[in-house]
Amino acid sequence: MTRYALLVQYDGTDFNGLQIQDGGRTIQHELEKAVKILLKEDVRIIASGRTDSGVHALGQVVHFDSCTEMDLRKICISLNGILPGDVSVKNCYRVPHDFHARFSAVSREYFYLIYNYPLRTPFMKYRAMWINNGLDAEYFREAASYLEGEHDFASFCKKNSAGAGTVRKIETIGVFGENDIIRITFRANAFLHNMIRIIVGTIVQMYREKRDPQYIKEILEGKGREHGGFTAPPYGLYLNRVNYDPQLNFYESAF
Repeated sequence: MTRYALLVQYDGTDFNGLQIQDGGRTIQHELEKAVKILLKEDVRIIASGRTDSGVHALGQVVHFDSCTEMDLRKICISLNGILPGDVSVKNCYRVPHDFHARFSAVSREYFYLIYNYPLRTPFMKYRAMWINNGLDAEYFREAASYLEGEHDFASFCKKNSAGAGTVRKIETIGVFGENDIIRITFRANAFLHNMIRIIVGTIVQMYREKRDPQYIKEILEGKGREHGGFTAPPYGLYLNRVNYDPQLNFYESAF
């Protein structure tokens, strides 16, 4: 058996998330179907983590095992010829059997886009959250800084996420404003369900209510979803990169 890892990109607009479920298109189903057509065998795709309906990915990582030995470039090119236009393979790696797309990951990087301009644009539809009044990137930066480090993020996740524990460690949060776009980057060992979207929505709500940026510490200490703000829409969220040790480019790759 050979273990392959794929670097995958997708536009999440028309998908019901990554994981196979009853009803609706999923990334996992499309990938497994394409691999079966190419390799003539059933495989199970294991991803670095689930993404919800509407969430995009520039650097999702999945792995699968196959009885077939094939040129890595041929796998990439062939899969992209089979897959629908809103999902593609960017690279393929031949990895050791103890590599696991999810459990071998040491951190994950996401970013969230806010389109901040009085008038809408078709180019940001399903690509960024539109806020038509002013939003101060410096305010966002200060409020987000209080969330870096290890904390109980129970105020920033769906209530049904609490069963697995709500302590996470955010390594960095970066806020970058350029022209009409505010980009918020997050890197952590792992994230709770809707965690990033609730953080973004909470800080936007705080700004609208003219709260001091430090108010987010009270929300954090409340340790309950009722203390947080609204959940930002999924289409502004992108899985940007999954980090491993060693990184994927350490292994044999197609490109």
